[in-house]
Amino acid sequence: MAESVERNDERSQPGGSAAGQEVSPLRQAGRAAKANLLPAMFLWAAAGAIILTYTYIPAVKGVLDRLAEFKGRSGYAYAAICTPIFAVLLPLLIQRLAYVCGSRGIRPEPWRHMPWLVAFWAYRGAEIDGLYRLQEWIWGREVTPLTVAGQMVIDQCVYVVLWAIPTMVVVFLFKDSGYSLSRARKALGKGWYRKRCVPILVVNWVVWVPVVMVIYSMPPGLKIPVMNINVCLFMLLVMFLTHEDRAVETAP
Repeated sequence: MAESVERNDERSQPGGSAAGQEVSPLRQAGRAAKANLLPAMFLWAAAGAIILTYTYIPAVKGVLDRLAEFKGRSGYAYAAICTPIFAVLLPLLIQRLAYVCGSRGIRPEPWRHMPWLVAFWAYRGAEIDGLYRLQEWIWGREVTPLTVAGQMVIDQCVYVVLWAIPTMVVVFLFKDSGYSLSRARKALGKGWYRKRCVPILVVNWVVWVPVVMVIYSMPPGLKIPVMNINVCLFMLLVMFLTHEDRAVETAP
């Protein structure tokens, strides 16, 4: 873990081993967005299919309404339990499967990090559930183009910019720094938001803005389930953007 932090520091030093080769944050974001455009489009289509089938197919509406009722009875527990499954377990399994099938572009995340990641995403799932409830309190439950647009702006331009992305970057950097606060602070350095947050933020907007519009068009009990379906892709994007800062280690 510490080796990845040291390599990052070398790249930032004048005359370092990788001097002149540092990729700009926007170019890095553009490369990642381009590489993941096809799966993003697939998820946009999937999100659109969910809302269309929910609206026009009674059988689908009945199943999803029962899921929404279950989510309503479960409260924050549903988000805290289901979000780590989609944000941690499924992406890690996909990584492992790709690695076993011969893809060496991204090394699998070691299983020893799972408790930290599960704990973070359990909290983040409940936090997002709270955000959706707050949005309903502010805008009401009536779905109109104005309310959906307003909720999307608060979500993507306030919550994501000021809190969601920065805290995610810090949490992952702390993990990749061997759970050392001193190493994490050193790795952040100056301009950390521009270097580390901007690439993920740009890709987040590319992937999530269409999906967020669909999420805020769904009934309250279905927002978290629809979000969980798409968070798998976002986690894979984060792993792609940050894999160069990780120590290269064989999965146990």
